[in-house]
Amino acid sequence: MNQLIAFSPKHQLDCKENLADFIERAKTQLKIYEDQGGFASSNWKHYLDNGRSQAMEFTGLAPAGKKTGKPMESPYIDFAKAYVRDNQAWKATNPGNMMMVLKACHDSLLQVHSKADILLVDGLVIHKMSEMIFERSSESSRYRYGQMMEQFIHDLRKFKINLKIPSWKNPWKRPGNRAQGTSHEDRAWQAQRLLSTYEITALADTFSLAKTDYQKFYSAQAVLLMCAPSRGGELCFLTTDCLFEDTDIKKVKNEETGQFEDKETSILYIRWKAEKGGGLIPKPIHPLIAPTVREAVNRLIEIGEPARKAAKWAIEYPDQFYRHDGCITSKDHTEDDPLSVAEFAAAMGFSDPSRTLSESAFTHGSAIKRLFFQKWVTELVGEKEYVTYRDLAKYQVRMFSAAFPAWPNIAEIGKPISQMLCLIREHEFHETFSPKKYSFVSPSLNLLNDALGAIHQRLPGAHSLFSELDIKNEDGTELVISSHQIRVWLSTMAERGEMDSLDLAMFAGRSRVQDNPAYDLRPMSELKQESKRLLALGLESLDGTKALAAVKVNVPVTFEMLGRKDRVGTVQVSGYGYCEHDWTMTPCTKAGECISCKEHVCVKGLPKNVEHLKQLEEVVQKELNIAAAATKEGFYGANVWLVYHGKKLAIIKTLLKYLEDNQLPDGLILRIPEELDVSLTKIALGEQNLINTVDEKNPMSERTINETKNSFLALLQGGL
Repeated sequence: MNQLIAFSPKHQLDCKENLADFIERAKTQLKIYEDQGGFASSNWKHYLDNGRSQAMEFTGLAPAGKKTGKPMESPYIDFAKAYVRDNQAWKATNPGNMMMVLKACHDSLLQVHSKADILLVDGLVIHKMSEMIFERSSESSRYRYGQMMEQFIHDLRKFKINLKIPSWKNPWKRPGNRAQGTSHEDRAWQAQRLLSTYEITALADTFSLAKTDYQKFYSAQAVLLMCAPSRGGELCFLTTDCLFEDTDIKKVKNEETGQFEDKETSILYIRWKAEKGGGLIPKPIHPLIAPTVREAVNRLIEIGEPARKAAKWAIEYPDQFYRHDGCITSKDHTEDDPLSVAEFAAAMGFSDPSRTLSESAFTHGSAIKRLFFQKWVTELVGEKEYVTYRDLAKYQVRMFSAAFPAWPNIAEIGKPISQMLCLIREHEFHETFSPKKYSFVSPSLNLLNDALGAIHQRLPGAHSLFSELDIKNEDGTELVISSHQIRVWLSTMAERGEMDSLDLAMFAGRSRVQDNPAYDLRPMSELKQESKRLLALGLESLDGTKALAAVKVNVPVTFEMLGRKDRVGTVQVSGYGYCEHDWTMTPCTKAGECISCKEHVCVKGLPKNVEHLKQLEEVVQKELNIAAAATKEGFYGANVWLVYHGKKLAIIKTLLKYLEDNQLPDGLILRIPEELDVSLTKIALGEQNLINTVDEKNPMSERTINETKNSFLALLQGGL
């Protein structure tokens, strides 16, 4: 793999020479988008991980009422292509913001200087650029454009392409969290984003009333989005085996004895790949909707089966055309035999445009080009004397490779396209054209949103799921729901149900817990009531119940809630409880060993505490077994790690004993005495009785040490 080297200007003051070097390097050394024509083409595409693409047209800004602007003029266009290549070669991202800035710069140069030359950029051009961007952007996108423009101007100075260009700072602020806003506009926005009970019912009706494949397909997709807060674009990552069952053990109270007993339950999960770094997540499905979800998946499998067969053939036999039931050639027709006009039309799903029988029998490539006017047909035939099935197969594989960036696999999943759940043929639901039997496509998110009513906003009178099934708003207007609204509604319901913040972030496929509030559209009156409940707890409680209440209403847990009256501020969340380390003083020296740290707190009743500890217990147990085996075989130093893992596992088992004891109240605070530190140094000191830090004010401290020591000796069978 070639090493990518950043552009370094050679000429201190000659901007023209630096510009020429910058463009030449992009042309000769950077190869991104070379397969799309490179510098000879003015239309590139950046393919996203989900298979969708973002077009890059090297044109100016589109005038009002037009889809695209005029082509960029020279010499600016070469610089623009070079700049895109330089940026995307380092890290290919969605180029939308970059193209907006490049287009605005091009048009500003023409208006100010009547020439599109990057060397002419000055203060007037920059001012004009900012005006154009402001006029063509919304409040939510303006900040991103401003950040890109600031970077663009910085790059021109850094590369010494333009030394007279003034510095520029983004004047547009990052949009606030409208979900937490209290203005009239924000509240109207919140109400519009959050689905009503009527809309949820209407969505359910589309699934139960669906009769056509179009209705069944898109209503089934909507059902899958209702399983958990998910992005609509993530549907393309689902496979036909996305559902699986697992068992779970829960504590259930026996009404007769009053005792809590273990009960095994079966839970249905869906394997869900989250975008934006969320990873692959097994999302549990509520038992009440599990049968509906199974039916939705079965419908998608059935509808997409013909497309998956075509995809499987293309993967296994890339140089052979898929002989579907529409083909009219004989069985002994080989891959390299010429195709007549009629045979070509049947294979590609065209109606035979020839007027006479003799013309249908023509096999010469010129006849096919003359009768079929599509651009791709002209490119396919070229100067060939005739077209064969093998020609069609090779051409189709090239098309499939472009449509699916990870061909022949699903992006980020590693499974073949033929296992994609939401796969259909081209024109699958078209009102006029029949499906192309050799084809397979992944329908875009836009098509799903159109099916949910978005098309009515662009094309009044067009059909959607709701209009086809005669489902309208309560006021008789067309019903419009977006896939994003489903995600927001489910997130809000999870907040209302007091789901743990970390669990909600994982459930929704978010990489940051801090993003949860942006999807919480509970009215301020409801949040106010939750705050009052928290304040009603008072500040006197030092047993951890106030911390539990804070978790339920998603507010920060403070030192005071955990009994530390002498300290101010909030504690840090860990996977097992809270870290009380003062991060303003020193960095953490425990290297992630939270569970055995004296500055770590476990609170009984905290959601997922026990589950996470059991997962850690399993990992440490394996490490202990490895160390024990190595010690038995006489490996040098293995006995030290046996002690290390043994003490750590003993601490975990002791904590679990307290946390799972139904006789102990929720809110019990468990701090790890320093004597139980599992660092190798502390172990050595402890074994020589040089450490004794039992907290006399906390009777749990001495009890925890004794029980942990007993657990430790039991683990090692008294062999130490």
